[in-house]
Amino acid sequence: MSYYIREAQIADAQAIHDIYGYYAEETYVTFTEDNPSVKEYEDAIINTKKAYPYIVLCNEADQVIGMAYAGRIRHHDAYRYSVESTIYLSKDAPKHEGLGSMLYLELEKRLSDMGYKFMYGVLTDDNEPSIALHKSLGFEEVGHFENIGYKFGTWKGIVWYRKQIGSLTDMTLKI
Repeated sequence: MSYYIREAQIADAQAIHDIYGYYAEETYVTFTEDNPSVKEYEDAIINTKKAYPYIVLCNEADQVIGMAYAGRIRHHDAYRYSVESTIYLSKDAPKHEGLGSMLYLELEKRLSDMGYKFMYGVLTDDNEPSIALHKSLGFEEVGHFENIGYKFGTWKGIVWYRKQIGSLTDMTLKI
């Protein structure tokens, strides 16, 4: 089967809602407990793309099976060169075929081309597949917060991973 990556469109909001909904409602992977509405995803696609990439992974049947995007890590001006990155694949997406790497590397390329310097991934500390993905792509652990989130009656920790994706001498953002 072949796959391709493209810009997210408003019409993808339902598929993104469904992909993320599984993780929000059934897992500890995200600390979100209630899946936002399709309309909220539509708005998020529009607003995210004003300054960051929002991309989707599709199969040869043109079905969205994954998404990745970035956003500002904190609201203070000095953080403008760093982003928090997000990636999710459908629970039914094929495993161990490099789809997560393909999608995340494309997000990284687009962010780097825009002038961003650092990508941060914030992961539940027992999410071994995501930790392995980040490590395989050159991210380094830079922080660990134990028992910071409470979901489904259980305390969970998070780890922060960081990767430098741009030169620290060119301070031009192309947004």
